[in-house]
Amino acid sequence: MMVELSIVPLSKDAHLSKYVAEAVRIIEQSGIEYRLTPMGTLLVGEWEPVMAVVRKCHEAVRAKSDRVITKIKIDDFKGQSRAPEDKVQSIEKILGHEVKK
Repeated sequence: MMVELSIVPLSKDAHLSKYVAEAVRIIEQSGIEYRLTPMGTLLVGEWEPVMAVVRKCHEAVRAKSDRVITKIKIDDFKGQSRAPEDKVQSIEKILGHEVKK
Protein backbone atom coordinates (compact mmCIF):
# COMPACT_ATOMS: atom_id res chain seq x y z
CA MET A 1 0.00 0.00 0.00
CA MET A 2 0.96 3.62 -0.40
CA VAL A 3 0.19 6.31 2.16
CA GLU A 4 0.60 10.00 1.51
CA LEU A 5 1.31 11.72 4.81
CA SER A 6 1.15 15.42 5.55
CA ILE A 7 1.66 16.79 9.06
CA VAL A 8 0.99 20.45 9.74
CA PRO A 9 1.81 21.88 13.15
CA LEU A 10 -0.28 24.91 14.00
CA SER A 11 1.93 27.35 15.84
CA LYS A 12 3.30 30.85 15.57
CA ASP A 13 6.37 29.51 13.76
CA ALA A 14 5.93 30.01 10.01
CA HIS A 15 8.86 27.69 9.19
CA LEU A 16 7.84 24.05 9.22
CA SER A 17 11.13 22.45 8.13
CA LYS A 18 12.23 21.48 11.64
CA TYR A 19 8.93 19.64 12.20
CA VAL A 20 9.09 17.90 8.83
CA ALA A 21 12.72 16.93 9.46
CA GLU A 22 11.71 15.26 12.71
CA ALA A 23 9.06 13.20 10.92
CA VAL A 24 11.46 12.26 8.11
CA ARG A 25 14.04 11.19 10.69
CA ILE A 26 11.45 8.79 12.17
CA ILE A 27 10.57 7.46 8.71
CA GLU A 28 14.24 6.91 7.83
CA GLN A 29 14.87 5.06 11.08
CA SER A 30 11.89 2.78 10.39
CA GLY A 31 13.40 1.48 7.15
CA ILE A 32 10.11 1.99 5.31
CA GLU A 33 10.40 3.00 1.66
CA TYR A 34 9.46 6.65 1.21
CA ARG A 35 9.51 9.64 -1.16
CA LEU A 36 9.69 13.17 0.22
CA THR A 37 7.82 15.78 -1.81
CA PRO A 38 7.24 19.49 -1.21
CA MET A 39 3.62 18.81 -0.20
CA GLY A 40 3.92 15.59 1.79
CA THR A 41 5.67 12.28 2.15
CA LEU A 42 4.75 9.04 0.41
CA LEU A 43 5.25 5.84 2.43
CA VAL A 44 5.25 2.41 0.76
CA GLY A 45 4.79 -0.79 2.72
CA GLU A 46 2.44 -3.02 4.67
CA TRP A 47 -0.44 -1.66 6.79
CA GLU A 48 0.84 -2.21 10.35
CA PRO A 49 4.39 -0.88 9.96
CA VAL A 50 3.30 2.07 7.82
CA MET A 51 0.52 3.11 10.18
CA ALA A 52 2.85 2.72 13.19
CA VAL A 53 5.27 5.16 11.54
CA VAL A 54 2.43 7.58 10.74
CA ARG A 55 1.46 7.53 14.41
CA LYS A 56 5.05 8.06 15.59
CA CYS A 57 5.47 11.00 13.22
CA HIS A 58 2.23 12.59 14.41
CA GLU A 59 3.14 12.12 18.06
CA ALA A 60 6.65 13.54 17.58
CA VAL A 61 5.38 16.69 15.90
CA ARG A 62 2.53 16.96 18.42
CA ALA A 63 5.07 16.91 21.24
CA LYS A 64 6.61 20.11 19.81
CA SER A 65 3.43 21.97 18.87
CA ASP A 66 0.20 22.91 20.62
CA ARG A 67 -1.92 21.61 17.77
CA VAL A 68 -1.25 19.35 14.77
CA ILE A 69 -3.27 18.41 11.73
CA THR A 70 -2.23 15.12 10.15
CA LYS A 71 -3.70 14.13 6.81
CA ILE A 72 -3.27 10.72 5.23
CA LYS A 73 -4.39 9.37 1.88
CA ILE A 74 -4.25 5.60 1.42
CA ASP A 75 -3.90 3.71 -1.88
CA ASP A 76 -4.38 0.03 -1.06
CA PHE A 77 -4.28 -2.04 -4.27
CA LYS A 78 -5.81 -5.48 -3.67
CA GLY A 79 -3.87 -8.50 -4.84
CA GLN A 80 -0.60 -6.84 -5.80
CA SER A 81 1.90 -4.25 -4.75
CA ARG A 82 2.62 -1.30 -7.00
CA ALA A 83 5.56 1.05 -6.82
CA PRO A 84 4.85 4.79 -6.97
CA GLU A 85 6.77 4.88 -10.24
CA ASP A 86 4.29 2.40 -11.78
CA LYS A 87 1.51 4.96 -11.44
CA VAL A 88 3.60 7.69 -13.06
CA GLN A 89 4.74 5.38 -15.88
CA SER A 90 1.12 4.53 -16.61
CA ILE A 91 0.36 8.22 -17.23
CA GLU A 92 3.54 8.66 -19.26
CA LYS A 93 2.55 5.74 -21.47
CA ILE A 94 -0.80 7.37 -22.24
CA LEU A 95 0.82 10.77 -22.86
CA GLY A 96 3.60 9.29 -24.96
CA HIS A 97 6.33 11.13 -23.08
CA GLU A 98 7.94 11.52 -19.68
CA VAL A 99 6.45 14.02 -17.25
CA LYS A 100 8.39 16.44 -15.06
CA LYS A 101 9.59 14.95 -11.81
